[in-house]
Amino acid sequence: MIDASTAVSDSSSRSLDYAVFHAVNGFAGRNSILDAVMIASAKYLPIAFAVALLALWLSWRARNQRGALLAGVSALVALGLGQLIGKALPRPRPYLSHTVNQLIPPSLDTSFPSDHAILGFAVAVMVWRYNRRAGAALLVLATVMAIARVFVGAHYPADVLGGAALGAVTSVVLATLSERPPIVHLLDAVFRILRRGRLAAADN
Repeated sequence: MIDASTAVSDSSSRSLDYAVFHAVNGFAGRNSILDAVMIASAKYLPIAFAVALLALWLSWRARNQRGALLAGVSALVALGLGQLIGKALPRPRPYLSHTVNQLIPPSLDTSFPSDHAILGFAVAVMVWRYNRRAGAALLVLATVMAIARVFVGAHYPADVLGGAALGAVTSVVLATLSERPPIVHLLDAVFRILRRGRLAAADN
């Protein structure tokens, strides 16, 4: 049996979620330049995160490379968890439930949590622990991408907030575990093998 106060609270949170979505998505279609920027951010910013990880690796600094490797692993783990959550708690996309300003093609998967937000914040938070400047820049990009996903009508605010939280928490937990045995020893072994093949930088 559902408590009445719980039902009212849930209804209020959903109403707030839609109200914020409506306010952000309401700006779509008013300015062609803003629309183009938001569409590009919503669709293509994930590429920037992949390029950033590649750039960190090619900086040939051991700390950057460790951060890049862990960021990639964290993103994969968080995305996997996101898929499980999406199957357990499926949520229709905004354009399936409301009239929206839809700027990108529809997607058939669940709206919650946002894969884009998961990816962006998982990578950004992990990188920030190893390279504050690069991590801060990626956090800005992750935030822009999350807002853009709402702007173009692909997600509700709760979807991107949930994805951001999942990505960030996954990275914090993984970063903590990576500094403790036996994972730290496993990482050290992986990088020793990579250094022998001249695929990674020497410790510095």
